[in-house]
Order: sequence, then C-alpha cells, then structure tokens
Amino acid sequence: MRAGIYTRMSRDDLGEGLGVERQDQDCRSLCQRRGWTLIDVYVDNDISAYSGRSRPSYQRLLADIEKRKIDMVVAWAPERLHRSPRELEDFLELIERTGTAVETVKAGSWDVSTSHGRLVARMLGAVSRAESERTGERVSRAHQQAKERGLWRGPIPFGLRASSLPGQPEPDPDQAPIVKEIFDRVLRGDALTRIARDLNASQIRPRRGQAWTHTGIRRLIASPALGGLVEVGDELQAAVFNGVVASEDWRSARAALRRRPRGEVRRPREKLTLLGGLLSCVEHDYVLFGGSAAHGAIYVADRPGQCCVGIVRAATDDLITTLVIRRLGQPDAVDLFQVRQDTTALEREIEELRQRREELAELVAEGLLTASEVRPRLSALAERLGALEGDRSTAAIDPRAFVQPGAVWQAWTVTQRREVLRLLFDRLGVRHVGHRSGSRFNPERLKLEWAYQN
Repeated sequence: MRAGIYTRMSRDDLGEGLGVERQDQDCRSLCQRRGWTLIDVYVDNDISAYSGRSRPSYQRLLADIEKRKIDMVVAWAPERLHRSPRELEDFLELIERTGTAVETVKAGSWDVSTSHGRLVARMLGAVSRAESERTGERVSRAHQQAKERGLWRGPIPFGLRASSLPGQPEPDPDQAPIVKEIFDRVLRGDALTRIARDLNASQIRPRRGQAWTHTGIRRLIASPALGGLVEVGDELQAAVFNGVVASEDWRSARAALRRRPRGEVRRPREKLTLLGGLLSCVEHDYVLFGGSAAHGAIYVADRPGQCCVGIVRAATDDLITTLVIRRLGQPDAVDLFQVRQDTTALEREIEELRQRREELAELVAEGLLTASEVRPRLSALAERLGALEGDRSTAAIDPRAFVQPGAVWQAWTVTQRREVLRLLFDRLGVRHVGHRSGSRFNPERLKLEWAYQN
C-alpha cells in the first residue's frame, strides 16, 4: 500500500515546525505498523485550514491522488485535513472516485464507500468547523478585552520589541530612532518611495521581507502602536505602553499622507510642477495642470469646449514663491500653522458621523437595510471622517523656515513646497483673459485666497 502523510499546523509563532514534526512521527509509526510504503510527506506549516488560505502541500496531495500516485492518505486527525465542509465534500468525492483510503492516528480509518461512512466523515467535519469557530470567537473576544485594557494585540511593528509584560511592547533602542526619522520626513513632505530608497541604501532591513517599499512605509506609519495607541472598534485610545513617537505626531503624519494626492504619497515626483492641481479656473472651477504651448511651459485647464484657461508657468511659480517666502518671514508666521477650526465643533461633528455610522450598521444587522443600500452612505461618511480627522491635526513645518525662509524653500522638495501652499492658501485661482490673450501672464489674473489674514 502506497501511503502519503499529510501534516498541518495552523500557527507556528516560533517558526520551529515542532507541531508538524510530532504529527509526522506519529504518522510514520502508523505506516510502519501497517507495513505501508511511504511515498511522500505533504507539510503545510503555519497555515490555517479554517481561514480559506491556499495550502500548497494540500493541493499537491490532491493532485497526486488524482494521478493515483498514492493509495492511502495518512493524517494525525481529521481536522488536520479539513476545517471546511466545502473542502471536505470535494475531498470525499475525489477519494471515492479514485478509491483512495484515509487513515488517521486519532480517529482511525475513514470508510466513505458507504452512506454511513460518508455521514460520519461529514459529522466529523462539521464538529471540526464548529470547534474552529468557537476558538475564533474566544480568541477575538480575548483580543478585544485586551485592547480595551490598552494592551497591544497583533504583530509588533518595526521600532518596538516585546517586553517582559505581555501585550506591552517597548521601544527598540536600535530601531526607534529610525522610526522617528521616518515620521519626521513624512511630516516634512518626503515621498514614501524616497524614504524607502534611503533606508535600503543604508542597509536597514524591515522585520519582514528583504527591502523597504512605499507600501511597507505606509503600513508602518499606519500602526497605532508606534504612537502609543490601540484601536478598539473604530476608536483609538491611549495604550498602557509607550510608543516610539508622540500620539500627536502619529496623527499628524497620518493626516499629512491623507492630504497628499496619490502620486505624491507613493513616489518622489521629480517632474511634479509647483502649482499643477492646485490652481483652478475662477469662472468654471476646473483644475489646471502642467502643459505646454508654442511659447513655453504653462498651466492649463485644457477642457475642450468648456474651459481652456491657461497661464505661463515660470512667471506664476516665481510670483507665488516670492509671496510665500515673504509671508513665512513675517513675525506672526509661526501662528499660521496651527489648527484653524474650532476644535470643539470639529470633535462634535466627528462624533455625530461616528454615531450615524453605528446606526447604519445596526439597521443592516436588523435587516431593515441591505448592504448595497448602505455601502454608498458608509463610503461618504468615511470620506468626510477622513477629511475632518485630517483637519484636526496640527500641520508640521521645519522651524528654520521662519528664520531663513528663502534658503529653506530652496532646500525643500516640490512635494514639501506644495504641502505648505495647501496650508497657506484656501484657493489659487486664475481668471480668463479671452482667446486672443491666450495664457499670457499678468499678476492681476491670479485670485489668491489666503487661509489666514495678513
């Protein structure tokens, strides 16, 4: 009898494979006692059968059964093979069609040649599924309770390390300075790809993977543990452990990323124009982007038949740059970069939106609304909440900009300059001058609305 051993362990936190090794030993002993010839061993370590994730070795086992390379499947227990009734049905159909037998160390043989044998197999599969669901509920409730107490649950992010107290990681002395520098650069407006590139050039490696990417930087910044926070439901609350950066800096970095257009978040746009996407037509409200004309580079709306307003790029950039440098050099410039809105009113609106979101969830749970009906409303609520939470955070700017604004402006990247423009201006408008005048530059064509009064 040609036998194939299948072993699986749902979680292997230490990565030592001891669980599957114990299963392998018991299954090999069973094969020796029965006199079966071992053809192959199929191992899926640290992979759950309940989650629905692909199990490579299990798929290879099914392929070998289909090809009739083995006559007997040996496992430690039925739940090592399946935790899903859907997978079990496909497996039963396969072994019945190919005449393959199944033997387990703990539950004996599976006889699926009769209706009674298939019933027993399905009952065992249902019990395994129920056990997994109960375990998941207990683990989920335990995690929720731990978070309510301010403890951390989940992988410990780069910058923190496990301490002697469970659920209370501590700053890693080697990695914490790196994380602080990452947050500082995000607040200064650096693109995530540039940050990742510099980390890789410095031979600094992430916890997982071989190199940093813009996605890895974004996920790192998104971890509330670095700000000394834990997420309970949809709310953030203070943790019982210290983060790497202050919670205010963590919120500000998250808000800074939300304020950037997608292209600026991901990659260092070396060809990014200073005002493209920030200028808009005064008459039609269409956004202007970088373009070109016979006489040189311009900003243009380029909406054929609707709006073709344009203006010379270089002269416009120079004028805006002069105004910004002059404004940063004024004595009250430091006060410009504080929260503009009434914090009380802002927090009240945020709380109302969160309550509305909970009410919609309750209506779905009660069956009064369908998920398709609620989805557009939830998307609108999420967008508005993101905007409000972004406005709640204090803007960050290099303090040297108030002492030597010209030199600091020249040292900034285009992305950093654009961030300052968003904070200084509520609107940068361009007026039409007629078709014959085209995109000629005239300071009076610009309608500038400062976010703060001079």
